[in-house]
Amino acid sequence: MTNIEAGETRSHYLALANDRKHVFLALLSYGLSIDGRAYVLDSSVDTLIRRLTGLNELQHQISQHIAALGLGRDRYPDDVLWNVLQEKAAQYEIQNALEHSLRFAHSRSL
Repeated sequence: MTNIEAGETRSHYLALANDRKHVFLALLSYGLSIDGRAYVLDSSVDTLIRRLTGLNELQHQISQHIAALGLGRDRYPDDVLWNVLQEKAAQYEIQNALEHSLRFAHSRSL
């Protein structure tokens, strides 16, 4: 994903109403689950463990945010969530999966 695409996807998400953010985040989580299946096919054991741990962490953050949006509870500001997801993806070396899933969520939530 180029910086322009990443910026457009981020802007798209931040501009969504909360009820549409639910859909975007659910699509993002769905996309990550598909990438996780691909990891199982082409990763060494150590790499697989790191990647799946990272995907689990991303999905934890995403599902918590979806629940907080739905319940009207305190949550990270949306731009902070975006940064947390980017940082976690870098930590676990799964930036490509996050970028792919962000493109997927963006294209499906237009």
